[in-house]
Amino acid sequence: MADTIFDILVSNNIYVEVFKETMPLVIAGTLLHLHYNNRITALEAILYAFATEAYTMLKVGPTFTATFFVSIAFMFEQIHLFIKGQIYVHRKFLLLLILPALSSFTIFLIVQFYRDPFYYPPGKQTAFYLRPVYFYIKTYLPLFAIGAKILQEKERISFEFFSGVMKRIAKFSFVIAALQIFCQMILRNDTLGEILGMQQRYMMEASTFIFSIRVQALFGEPKVYSAFLSLCIPLFLKDKEYRMAALALLMGILTVSQTFWINMLTATLIFMVVSRISSTRLKIAGTLGIIIGLFLIIAESKDYFIKLYAKNQNSTMYQLVFKRSVYRYDNEFWQKNNVILGMPLQRDMELPVVDFLKDQPYLLLSGYGAGNSTFIPAQYFFGQMNYENRLNGIGGHNLNMRWFYILAEFGVFSLLIFFTILTQTKPEITLFQSSYFAFIWVCFFFSQIDLFLIITALLCAYEPDESPSLTVYKPDHSY
Repeated sequence: MADTIFDILVSNNIYVEVFKETMPLVIAGTLLHLHYNNRITALEAILYAFATEAYTMLKVGPTFTATFFVSIAFMFEQIHLFIKGQIYVHRKFLLLLILPALSSFTIFLIVQFYRDPFYYPPGKQTAFYLRPVYFYIKTYLPLFAIGAKILQEKERISFEFFSGVMKRIAKFSFVIAALQIFCQMILRNDTLGEILGMQQRYMMEASTFIFSIRVQALFGEPKVYSAFLSLCIPLFLKDKEYRMAALALLMGILTVSQTFWINMLTATLIFMVVSRISSTRLKIAGTLGIIIGLFLIIAESKDYFIKLYAKNQNSTMYQLVFKRSVYRYDNEFWQKNNVILGMPLQRDMELPVVDFLKDQPYLLLSGYGAGNSTFIPAQYFFGQMNYENRLNGIGGHNLNMRWFYILAEFGVFSLLIFFTILTQTKPEITLFQSSYFAFIWVCFFFSQIDLFLIITALLCAYEPDESPSLTVYKPDHSY
């Protein structure tokens, strides 16, 4: 199975594959050169890198992208400044830094003195205790380094500046997405499509029908591109760039991602229904409550919607809006309920984790440990394509629903601490910024947008000319 998945991701053309695997280093090197020569800010560097994750060093690992290399460079820089005593960590952010360690220590105590519910493939037991360390160094610390860099450049970076960068990337992505459509529909040239960032597995699904092409521009996945576009549409509308907003909506539709429609529903609720609520946290809670209520209604009426789709499945609109949703809700083949709070969980991703935590509810307090999803017993994945991989301990398990991801990996207390600290806003925050920040948080419930959450949390917490006790600062000058 591992070989099959790898074959789908790797290009059949050796030269194209070399190009794709070289680009992360080229892009990261260029962005870092521009940044350290004061041509672009750290915010621009990391967002431009994020927008090119279609290129990845698969031979090393699928997460070795330009974003990874830029964030690692920032991490080493911040560690160097910390060792030299030029920066230090504020107490509330120090708490966030040690949360993974607290979770891992709690898991160690549970496994040693209470119960060990995990499955260790042959020779993998030591990895159970080392995976959290690997996760911490590779993923967690770089995110903090990005946050520190943004605060250190706060005089150059503002919410308006962030908005401009987002719209600039979106406009460039429209051009790339149009070229991808041209390559598939007119030229029918898969090689050129791959050079332009399209994955082979999505080109295999494409036909002569334009809505069968899942565009992704240069983003890592169509669903990632759809999440990014959904974040850009409110920014275009705010600045009355209605044509760009309409184009972003069209490209979002062409990603054929259910996440896009959920995010659009979220935007409608936040900017039109609860926008007048002054508290950002109340906006988040209220919007999530409404969305969950709508999901519960849909789940109760799923038989009606399944029959409605069956009658109209040849309709383009039904194909775009209902096809993937019907697949999620329809359990006639799977014979297993996958609906939680009205939401149909992905059977190969969230559902096995939910089933595992149902059997081991005490793990909700601590999570199962950062990066330790590999050690969830394989029987929870029985019937899925990755079942054999689970038996052999191959590959990790990434959850796109990020609230659930934090809950599963770090526990409920960590989720509450994350939410409490990262929803603090400045007293004079504008109504739009408050709504947009709430929008990011609700989208974070459904989408893997960790980077955007960190960026907006910092931009909505501090003024550009403010000098508070921030994440990091020099003793004689506040960053």
